[in-house]
Amino acid sequence: MSTEVISSPAWRIGNPSTPVIDVTVPYANENRSGVLLREWRRQAGESVPAPPMRLPRHSEGTYRARIWKQDLLDLFLEDQYSDAVAGVTGGPNGHLEDRIVTSVTLSGEWGFTTGGRRATAAAGTLCVRRNEDLWDFEVAPGTRAITLVLPASEIRFPKNTRAVTADQESPAAALLLAHLRLWTQLADGLGAAASGAARNAALELFRGLLNDQVIDDAEFAPALLGAAMDHIEARLLADPDLGPGDIAAALNVSVRTLYRAFGQGGTSSVMAYVRERRLDRARAELLSTRLTVSEIAARWHFADSSHFVKAYKKRFAETPTARR
Repeated sequence: MSTEVISSPAWRIGNPSTPVIDVTVPYANENRSGVLLREWRRQAGESVPAPPMRLPRHSEGTYRARIWKQDLLDLFLEDQYSDAVAGVTGGPNGHLEDRIVTSVTLSGEWGFTTGGRRATAAAGTLCVRRNEDLWDFEVAPGTRAITLVLPASEIRFPKNTRAVTADQESPAAALLLAHLRLWTQLADGLGAAASGAARNAALELFRGLLNDQVIDDAEFAPALLGAAMDHIEARLLADPDLGPGDIAAALNVSVRTLYRAFGQGGTSSVMAYVRERRLDRARAELLSTRLTVSEIAARWHFADSSHFVKAYKKRFAETPTARR
């Protein structure tokens, strides 16, 4: 039997008295899935595109779905309630295929499966997924979630990661959700400049959440570490002020995320690695060129030759001229 639900006052998404979707279908109806899709499309049109869905067969009771929607510039939020249903979302030319979709589950459970991998958004958690992949989804009876939908072009999603889950009470998630709640409440009174600032802040907080969570993914940490090392190698000679902030900005991650990638990779700190690679390159030039020690120290951005000699002896247990 369907469970009645109302829009949460804490979010106030859309007009509480007029959901964009309010569909009821008897489970016993032989054409229940067709009735659901037709009524959904009749009520919402293209404002809330209907994914392919199928209802389970029960001898009694009804399926109910209710959705409130609020557009926030090129982002939007939906307050969704659904009884048991399954379907497909995403994929090339599919439902919201060019979006990053986050399900913030308040009750019940969403399950998503793609390529043999499963991601679950149970109550109290959230699940971020790239909808360019084709996802099979299942919704448990009486599930309620706030769904955040962002343009994929604005988010750097890790290459080998399809979905990211997080606890809603984690600091990064709590900060993002608090910002979104406040934005929904104030959106009607904001001017263009303030709306744009709220939008940019939401994207930045979302990136922070994504980076905090995904760095723990065993597939992503080595990829980030490799990318950071490649960037460092390319900038060793060209950039005398090369530092963690510049490297993190070039890779579109936080400095904290960069530090954690180096730590998880069993590598020295970021700047220790930069110095080690500069010393390695300087040593190669000492053995293959006629440049003086002072010239090489300046070329590889050491403060002076004495600092260079000290660092060189510490790394190689010999003076720069020992092999010459």
